[in-house]
Amino acid sequence: MPCMIWTAIFIEGHIADWPNLFVLLVLQIVNGTVGFYEDSKAGDAVAALKASLKPQAQVKRDGQWKNINAAHLVPGDRVALNAGAGVPADCRVCAGPP
Repeated sequence: MPCMIWTAIFIEGHIADWPNLFVLLVLQIVNGTVGFYEDSKAGDAVAALKASLKPQAQVKRDGQWKNINAAHLVPGDRVALNAGAGVPADCRVCAGPP
């Protein structure tokens, strides 16, 4: 669509139809501005979703249960697996009390 408007602007300039050229030029500028605004809002929304979806894990470290970011898990951490919860990392399932 923008390519067709730029082509029309070029044609209007070639035949010296100035009122139509300026209307099309304003239309193209508004179109670009609205597109830039919508793109930046969409990027902000994606960033907010990514921030809200950081996986948390309930981990037993040093004998205490803690909720930490799943990216900070290390080998040897004991992870509680609850019903409906996602597995935050590669885990080995062990039998016995937590």
